Amino acid sequence: MKTTLSESPVRAALVILAVAAICLAWNLPSLNAQAPAPAGPPPPPPTAENMKGKTAAQFYKKIEVLKDIPATEIHPAMEYITLALGVGCPYCHTIGKFDVEDKREKHVARSMIAMTMALNSTVFDNKREITCYTCHRGAAKGAPTLVFPGEKAPPEKTAAEIFPALAVKNITGIDPSMAPSMAPETVVSGPAPAAPAKPAPAAPLPATEEVFAKYAQALGGNAAIGKITSVVHKGMVEMLVPAPPAPPGTPPVPPAMGTVPAEFDRKIPGKQVVSIQFPGRPANMVGYDGTIGWHGTPLREDTGGELGLLKDLAEFPPDLNFRDDHAKVQVDAMEKIDGHDAYRVVGLRPDGSAVDRLYFDAQTGLLLRSYTTMQSVLGAFPEETNYDDYRDVTGVKIPYTVRVVSAEGNRTYKWAQVDANAPVDDSKFTKPLPPPPPPKPAD
Repeated sequence: MKTTLSESPVRAALVILAVAAICLAWNLPSLNAQAPAPAGPPPPPPTAENMKGKTAAQFYKKIEVLKDIPATEIHPAMEYITLALGVGCPYCHTIGKFDVEDKREKHVARSMIAMTMALNSTVFDNKREITCYTCHRGAAKGAPTLVFPGEKAPPEKTAAEIFPALAVKNITGIDPSMAPSMAPETVVSGPAPAAPAKPAPAAPLPATEEVFAKYAQALGGNAAIGKITSVVHKGMVEMLVPAPPAPPGTPPVPPAMGTVPAEFDRKIPGKQVVSIQFPGRPANMVGYDGTIGWHGTPLREDTGGELGLLKDLAEFPPDLNFRDDHAKVQVDAMEKIDGHDAYRVVGLRPDGSAVDRLYFDAQTGLLLRSYTTMQSVLGAFPEETNYDDYRDVTGVKIPYTVRVVSAEGNRTYKWAQVDANAPVDDSKFTKPLPPPPPPKPAD
């Protein structure tokens, strides 16, 4: 059959399409292999509500050691590590990709957690005697040898690294009988030592009810306290202040001690927000709405021991309800606090995790200091709050100077103005909405 000129372009086009189809069929497996896997549902945001009733392994990706603890305890544990080692999150993690396994430090941290837990379990009667801070003391690497005050661990190899530890062959098989509680009593030869002289009897301590009644009366009395519905503090805070954001490509400037504006609002009962204005940055805010505790920069919810600290901060007057929030509350000692005789009151938290302490001026009855700890499964760090310069505000005495001593950084608030019963909208204590996602790039 003869082909006409008008048919040849059509036949040529059909041949090209057929060849293209064959090539596409040959390359289809490799194209499928290169195509990204369909994305699964995004993980739920790390809120206390989403974590409720879930273990860490059920909520987070790549939890290898702390699998069975509540999910709400993961962030306090990570916070404890940063303070015990003096590092930030990027030391072990890639920010934004916390589940990736690209840093040796993360693997080492898992081994260290397993080691301390094994020692506490087998050698220390299942008590938390060894923590990250036991060896690190604020340094990223624990010193294997004696270090003089003010110096860091030597960078070169030490004898402990050159000579292997030969005494213990099987560290994983520690005998529980080595626990301190199993150690025999010390035997002293010779005559029994003379009994120490009895100290002069100390002045009797007041009853717990008496101390708290005097505190309430010193503040202005329960009737005046009950009329306070809100308190707004405005002034300055002295603390480590981050420098304004540096231009791209320039090295960051480390923070330095400075004084910046601060505001602290309370709404009774149980709501609070602290706002600190750093130069060139959005306001740094921390709040509690009666249920949810949150940090604003970056935006996240607080859980576990961190949430407990925010709840305590919301109480007004500070620690007046200490007896309701603790067990075994008692006045157990007299101490000196900044030159004042002070009654020390101790109380056990309901969950048994720690003992908190209060110090009341023996003369005035006012609260001078509170001491608490942020607890985590790996360890705890303390926080001490000192109260001074009490002044009358609408019939109630309120401290105008508050000094916080904390492992996260010391802060001294000096309030220039304190207003009671000022209108404060509830929205001020609500966790802010997350920022909108960046716009998607055009195809």
